[in-house]
Amino acid sequence: MKREIIRVEPLTTFLEKYNAPSSTVTRHGDTVYVTGAPPFDPKTGEIYKGDISRQTELVLEQMKQCVEAGGSSLESILKVNVYVTDVEMFPKVNEVYRKYFPSNYPARIFINVPAWNGGFDIEIDCIAAVE
Repeated sequence: MKREIIRVEPLTTFLEKYNAPSSTVTRHGDTVYVTGAPPFDPKTGEIYKGDISRQTELVLEQMKQCVEAGGSSLESILKVNVYVTDVEMFPKVNEVYRKYFPSNYPARIFINVPAWNGGFDIEIDCIAAVE
């Protein structure tokens, strides 16, 4: 079985602009892997560096678009990794996260990381099943 690389626009182009050596979505069999990506604003084509609630919304919208491009859905996400630059953001991130996952939560880890080059505060990646 061969893995399939799926381009998801405009996110793939945004990542290429920053010379990131990563595939946006990789599908292997009945599993979809979605890369973590900065909160790109689709209106400006730039990384959004403002409020953590908006950053979270942007990365979750990107993730939703990616799992759907891979033939899956938010309801079929098995595992989510949330990376933030400050643990104090936990309540605001969760407030937005619950809008995308109101019940039957996927497994998740919330990780505090050093600051990224680029001025943003969050990335989220995931693994989803194709059903």
